[in-house]
Amino acid sequence: MASNRANPNINLNEQAPLPPSGKQVPAALSMMIDSMTSMVERAKLDIENVDQRARADLENLDQRARKDVALLDQRARKDIQKVDQKARKDLASLDKRAREDHELLRKVRKTRGLTY
Repeated sequence: MASNRANPNINLNEQAPLPPSGKQVPAALSMMIDSMTSMVERAKLDIENVDQRARADLENLDQRARKDVALLDQRARKDIQKVDQKARKDLASLDKRAREDHELLRKVRKTRGLTY
C-alpha cells in the first residue's frame, strides 16, 4: 500500500527527480498549455461571432419593428380619419334634427299663441 507521506530525503531547495525521459514532462506540459491557449482563442472567436450575429439579429429586429410601427401608424391614421368623418356626419345629422325640432316647436308655440 502506497503512503502519502512526504519523502524525508527531498529537500525543498532541491529539484524533484525527473522521470527517466526527462523531456517528456516539459513537452507534455507545453502541449497542454498550447492546447488550452488554442481553446481560449477559439472561445474568443466564437464569442465574437456570436456577438456579431446577435448585433445583426438585433438590427434586423429593430428594422422590422420600425416597419411594423410605421404600418400601424398608417392604419391608425386611416381609422382616425374614418371615425372623424363618421362623427362629422353624425354631428351634421344631429344638428339638422335639432334645427327641425326647434322649427317645429316654434310653429307649435305660434299656433297655440304661446310666447316665451
